[in-house]
Amino acid sequence: MRKFILPVCLLLSSLTKAQESKWAVSLIPAIVQSPGMHLGFQPGVEYRFNDRLSLLTEITLTTKSKDPSFSNSKYFRVKPELRYALRESKRGRNYYTGIQLSYTFRKWENSAGGCYFNNKMWADSTTGYDKATINSSIFSCSLQFGTPFSFGKHFSMDVFMGLGVRMIFTGYTNVENVVKHPYMRPTCKIFPAPDPAWYVNGTIKRFHSNMGIRFFYHF
Repeated sequence: MRKFILPVCLLLSSLTKAQESKWAVSLIPAIVQSPGMHLGFQPGVEYRFNDRLSLLTEITLTTKSKDPSFSNSKYFRVKPELRYALRESKRGRNYYTGIQLSYTFRKWENSAGGCYFNNKMWADSTTGYDKATINSSIFSCSLQFGTPFSFGKHFSMDVFMGLGVRMIFTGYTNVENVVKHPYMRPTCKIFPAPDPAWYVNGTIKRFHSNMGIRFFYHF
């Protein structure tokens, strides 16, 4: 009997270590737009299928807008990312690549009034309103690159960036006092920046990029 106890204990120990090494939790600060810019936090869970392939799933939560012009703001984002660890470089540096999908649900009420374009940004006319409910969900797909850094058995972080495409699906409902206005786009801006995508009552496509630092705790 004693001959079997030691091998069984070693087997259980190795399985336990393997099981523990499969899971990790992550945390990263986030910047979200709903409709203005807010700080949020983005916790996640990673499951490792083997030494190279893993799945990281994150959710993003944020505080409500303090702008009195907007009310009943709701925001939620989920981001699954399939990651593949590349072979170690000649300098001993580790890298990974991956595919990240993201879906964002966001909704709010604009009680201060405003205007929007129909189907196309910067058309020759806009639709003005006094109050409206705005639904503007986002779907994005990007190719990710990153470098992990280990700080002992349980802690690590990675520096990452991604490039891809983003689709914004916006719809205006409960619109009050609709009025058509002519629109003249400024020929120049002191600070050139695109108008928010939710200004378009429809679907538009934009370039997508992300970058940041993510922290992990490994079980």
